[in-house]
Amino acid sequence: MIHSLSVKLSLLFVGIALVSVGVIALWVNNSVQSEFCSYCQTNSQMQAPPGSVCTGPECGGRCGAPFYMGEAEQAFLNAVRNSLWLAALVAVLVGVALGFLFSWLITGPMRQLTLAARKVAAGDFSHRVPQKSDDEIGEVSDAFNTMAEQLEKKEKSRRQLLADIAHELRNPLSIIQGNLEAWLDGVITPAPDQVASVYDETVLLSRLVTDLRDLSLAEAGQLKLYQNATELSEFIFAQIASVQNRCLEKLISINAELPTGLPSVFIDRDRIRQVLHNLIDNALRYTRAGGTIKIGASYKTPGWVTVSVSDSGSGIATEDLPHVFDHFYKADRSRQRGHGGAGIGLAMVKRLVELHGGTVWVESRKGKGSTFFFTLPVA
Repeated sequence: MIHSLSVKLSLLFVGIALVSVGVIALWVNNSVQSEFCSYCQTNSQMQAPPGSVCTGPECGGRCGAPFYMGEAEQAFLNAVRNSLWLAALVAVLVGVALGFLFSWLITGPMRQLTLAARKVAAGDFSHRVPQKSDDEIGEVSDAFNTMAEQLEKKEKSRRQLLADIAHELRNPLSIIQGNLEAWLDGVITPAPDQVASVYDETVLLSRLVTDLRDLSLAEAGQLKLYQNATELSEFIFAQIASVQNRCLEKLISINAELPTGLPSVFIDRDRIRQVLHNLIDNALRYTRAGGTIKIGASYKTPGWVTVSVSDSGSGIATEDLPHVFDHFYKADRSRQRGHGGAGIGLAMVKRLVELHGGTVWVESRKGKGSTFFFTLPVA
């Protein structure tokens, strides 16, 4: 019982009331007696019997002069003393009542917080604490509600992530399983093109699992970077050369517009190569034949180089822009596997850039193409 915050606060208020009233009562009682003795001494010297001296407990012999204290005077002192102790008793009772009242006002919201914390711990992330004040307890309640809201969003994202992973894994596995069963049952004879199709699905499945692993490590901060000073222009031109054949096949032109004098950047070459590959692959997916892809760079912010990848594709709707870097988010929900990726490429881009300390963002208009920007630290 003594461990209860309500009991502790009540005892604290009662203790403060007892000490305060006790000190005041003793002080007033002593002062009244001394002043009354002085009054009796001043006004009753002529009426006092010869040789009478104030030697009673009322003044402790401090008067030092002959005077007479009768029954009326003694009754007055007793009445003052009784009034003081009665006031002390009333003050203690009021202190006890206020102690319980204030402790209830303070511990009531704390009990609500405790109940809400237990519900959140049990998995009920929708529970909120009613905020009834703007004081420190109200701030704690507001912080708790914000935390619960974020947990609820993360839990929904986690469930959606698991569902998306299952969906992305099920498609290639179903194709592989269906072909293998048909071959085993002798329904069809495996032809080279069918074997190649199954092989492509295994490659896709392997790449998806690898990307998921890298993404989880990046989000947990456990993906190691091996950073070195890198000449950015040569690095970008090398990436363009690696995708030049794909662009020619789709009749899409790709080029770089890089200013002279760009400083070297301090990057993990493999990871930033992955960033550029994902952005170029995304641009190729949404750019039609005859379109263009441009890679640019600028050095306007001290310590950071900004790289951009632009395309003349279909663009991104305004309502989809805040979500393009989310896991498995697909702005075009009707697209099939053959026309779109798994939906984790841009999420991987965001995490890898952030691991380098940079930021990534996108600017786009529907039907006007898109431009993805990211920053890299100067060596």
